Amino acid sequence: MSGPPAFPILSLRAVTRRWRVGILGSRVEETALDACSLEVQAGEVVAVTGGAGAGKSTLLLVATGQVAPSGGTVRWAGVDDAAAVRPQLVGARPWEYNFLTVRQALVFHADVLALRTADAPRRTRFVPLMAAVGLRGRSRARLGELSAIDRLRVVVAQALLAEPRLVCCEEPLAFCGPEERRAGAALLRRVAARGIAVLVATREEATIASLDVADRIVRLERGRLVPPRAPSRSVLELSVRSPEDAMLRLASRLPSLARRGRRLRVSLGGTTPESVLALFRDAGVRVRASRVAEERVTAEGETEERATGAHAAPDGRALRGASSPLPGHETRP
Repeated sequence: MSGPPAFPILSLRAVTRRWRVGILGSRVEETALDACSLEVQAGEVVAVTGGAGAGKSTLLLVATGQVAPSGGTVRWAGVDDAAAVRPQLVGARPWEYNFLTVRQALVFHADVLALRTADAPRRTRFVPLMAAVGLRGRSRARLGELSAIDRLRVVVAQALLAEPRLVCCEEPLAFCGPEERRAGAALLRRVAARGIAVLVATREEATIASLDVADRIVRLERGRLVPPRAPSRSVLELSVRSPEDAMLRLASRLPSLARRGRRLRVSLGGTTPESVLALFRDAGVRVRASRVAEERVTAEGETEERATGAHAAPDGRALRGASSPLPGHETRP
């Protein structure tokens, strides 16, 4: 005789979240989530996709109980207390100082989590956990020396210290190359295999679909969950003084770099605008202006472009057709 059905680890019902914007004391509010409903079961990987400003970060904050919804209800394993599932929110890399070793980062994080009931840290305490995420033999490696995938393994290990039933990941594959993205996808599947619900927020719907990591993919547009759409890809379009010189300097480091007229384009599959702009700065190429655009494949195999955000140029200009500037993505001379 079967028992009662288990509650979903995370259940959102008509959740709305509004943020107050403007100067201190302003009563102007902006809706980040608008009547969103979503469930995530134990052992399931759900990916939430959407462009910049769609509401993905706010959704993760609500899902982990770090902010309360302005409307609607949130339940964790059937109760209204997030502590019931010990949710963890992780990014693509650890926030601790780069001079710390992997083991030191884990010890420090255990202290942040206030794991006072555990035994005092011993030299071998974290060995099984590091082996489980693929960090065997890396305990003495410093965080600043790690590859992108090993940094992701560190933050996943830190999350698992809390023995969570829900792990929320914001752009976990942002700094990974193609091979590392596949390893990262396998890591997320191993986390889910422990019976943990995994919620992933990413702007790269096509990338996450190609990796076959998610059991379900949902999309956020302007704070509302909408049906999935045709595969698309995000690109960063840049205006530079000399496209020819930029191609010579960066073609080997950015295989997806291409020219379209006097502009350059870089596919953002598995990376972020910030990391691309950093590569341009390192190569000594000054970006005058840039924007994030989304290319959607049509039935005829051609691409349709829609701007999703813009980076203001130092003199205030932006590429024609771009929408409002993206926070934190401004270029510098």
